[in-house]
Amino acid sequence: MEIAPKSPYLPKSKLTNMISAIKRRLAYRIWKKILGKYGGFNKRSSFKLLEVGCGPGYFLLCMEKWFPKCDLAAVDIDEGLVQFSSKSCKRAKIIMHDGQSIPFMDNTFDVVCSLQVIEHIKDPELFFREAKRVLRKNGLLLIATPNPSGIPAKILGKKWQGHRYDHISLKTPSEWREIIKGEGFKMLKDGSTGLTGFRILQKLPFALFNWIPMVIWGFFPWDKGESYMAVARKISDE
Repeated sequence: MEIAPKSPYLPKSKLTNMISAIKRRLAYRIWKKILGKYGGFNKRSSFKLLEVGCGPGYFLLCMEKWFPKCDLAAVDIDEGLVQFSSKSCKRAKIIMHDGQSIPFMDNTFDVVCSLQVIEHIKDPELFFREAKRVLRKNGLLLIATPNPSGIPAKILGKKWQGHRYDHISLKTPSEWREIIKGEGFKMLKDGSTGLTGFRILQKLPFALFNWIPMVIWGFFPWDKGESYMAVARKISDE
């Protein structure tokens, strides 16, 4: 299958693809723990998960391995990413669509996740409404997004990697909490990650001081890290 016009989010080579997949798998272990703790899911569980903005499909690949009976679906607005992830993620139904409207029936999924995507959405409130609509009762919502009020963002200013032309909905953790709760979700756990916004902490050996705690704990109960992360539960259909 021919890949659509090159996306900036596609890996540039097989080596970068492999390295990115390994790094993402380590980073995504926190979501595996959260799905076990708050959803009660394990490798024998049958449940439905939707990823909004799947990118190259690294999260879906982890879900395929960790939860072999999970029914996976995803949407992405980028045709090249849809084609790339469809080739590598054998069990996932992946379609091209935006993140503001979700092309699935009401009460379809047990989990909806959107990792480093909602900052790209013009109307994130509509995304949360759609996520609530397609979630079943007590379904889980998983979110990660760059944190403009974190220490890296404050110190680096316009040089911060989160300042990009396509990040049109950057919000502080307190703003996201207000939106999430206002759209009918109960916050179960939230916080922010380490300080990966500083380039020196992205390179060995200094990266170990940032990555090891994140692999173990994922995110922490503070609002000053690089990315805001949250897990919430749908509490009503009103």
